[in-house]
Amino acid sequence: MASIFTRKKVDEILTDENLTAEEKRERIFSIYGQSLDECYISKSAATAAQNAAVEAAKAEALKGIQAPDIKGSDEYKELQSRYDSDKAMWAARTSEEYSAVKPKFFETVYRMVDHADGAKPVKDQLSEIAGKYEEYFTAQNQQEQPQKPNFGAPTLGSVPSGKSGPSFMDTWGFVPKK
Repeated sequence: MASIFTRKKVDEILTDENLTAEEKRERIFSIYGQSLDECYISKSAATAAQNAAVEAAKAEALKGIQAPDIKGSDEYKELQSRYDSDKAMWAARTSEEYSAVKPKFFETVYRMVDHADGAKPVKDQLSEIAGKYEEYFTAQNQQEQPQKPNFGAPTLGSVPSGKSGPSFMDTWGFVPKK
């Protein structure tokens, strides 16, 4: 009972002349402690009450609600179709049909090609596109040559021997002292 510790009760204890000062202090602290014990809630009890309230609120909120059908949503279907088209594009990037397309222009050319069922073959469509946009494709003779690494300019001539051709002295006008 929180009403134990009141001003009136404290005044009664203080005005009682049969009690010593020490006894008065003890009684005041005693009724104060009793009032705290009645109002005090332990941390574990508070945590348990809080968890129970949260679970009850969850159960009430989820009552009658079904899980959403994510795969049936329009957003999911649209994202899945974009994923499938991008996956097909990346697979086509390494195919032989698109080998003549420069890597820089591959996505542009790929989007120009009609991939629907019943459309012309891809090779025919690519030849039409190559007629209009030559810069998107590599030349056929370049494509057939195997690529070799190039580590600099080709070497021409030989190291000067000093026995043939103009000498250093002739070129720079150097005349040795006699």
